[in-house]
Amino acid sequence: MALLCALAAPVGCSPGAPPPPPEDARPSAPAQPPRAHLRSVKGGVLLKRAAGDEWVSAQEGQALYENDKVRTVAGASALVAFVNGSELSLGESALVGIAETRPAPGRDRSDVTVLRGRVDAELQDPERQSLTVSTPAATVKAGREIVFQ
Repeated sequence: MALLCALAAPVGCSPGAPPPPPEDARPSAPAQPPRAHLRSVKGGVLLKRAAGDEWVSAQEGQALYENDKVRTVAGASALVAFVNGSELSLGESALVGIAETRPAPGRDRSDVTVLRGRVDAELQDPERQSLTVSTPAATVKAGREIVFQ
C-alpha cells in the first residue's frame, strides 16, 4: 500500500495512510456558469446541489446552478436573483428547482420549477427577459410581474 502511495503521489503520503482518491472522484465545482445567486436569506433556507444527496444550509450570495433545489422552512424566505436581472422571491415552505435554460434568440431567459409553496417573480426588463415557471401541473411564461401561489 505504501509503495502504491509513493508511486501515485509521493508528496503528502505517509506510511499506512490510504492513497488519495482519483481526480475524477473528488468533489468539484460545476463546470457551468451559475444561473442565479441567493439573496436576502432569512430563517431556515436549504440547498440541495444537483449532484448531491443532502440538504445543506444555504448562505447569502451562494451561487445556484442548473438542477439545484432551494427549500424554505416555515417562517423562512429567500430571494433568487438570476444573472439576467429577474428575481424570484420564495415565501415560507417553498421548494423550487433551478431548471435547465434553453436559450431563446433575443431574450434573456430564466427557468424555474416550483414544486411547492408561493413565489413572486419580477423581471427587470420585460421587453428583453422572460421567466418560465413550471409546476407539476402547468407551465407559465411571464413577461411582466407575476405572482404564483
